[in-house]
Amino acid sequence: MEKSLMDILNAGIALFQSGEDKLKQSLTDLDHAYQDLKNKGAQNQSEQANRLRDLIQKTVGDAQDKLLNANESSKAVISQLKENFEKISVQIDEALPEEFKTKAKSALEELKKLTKK
Repeated sequence: MEKSLMDILNAGIALFQSGEDKLKQSLTDLDHAYQDLKNKGAQNQSEQANRLRDLIQKTVGDAQDKLLNANESSKAVISQLKENFEKISVQIDEALPEEFKTKAKSALEELKKLTKK
């Protein structure tokens, strides 16, 4: 029985190694095919190919600019919202009577206790 298990284990190891070698070879073949296609494409300097390259470069550049601007705009909006919220919070805090603040804090503490249960 033990010899049969060892034979099965050895066969599994060999199968794994064989598959690994085939996978590595396939990846190498795929890389070579990609490099060949890339080189052939780079050699094509026709007007149509160059227009396509220019269009792709412009599209990628425009997309990067838009993403950068959107990121900067969203940061500005968030900053402005924070600033406005802080101003509103201060105004509300100043406008509320102290008795109401104490009751509100007490109610919030009770709510916290109830939600923890």
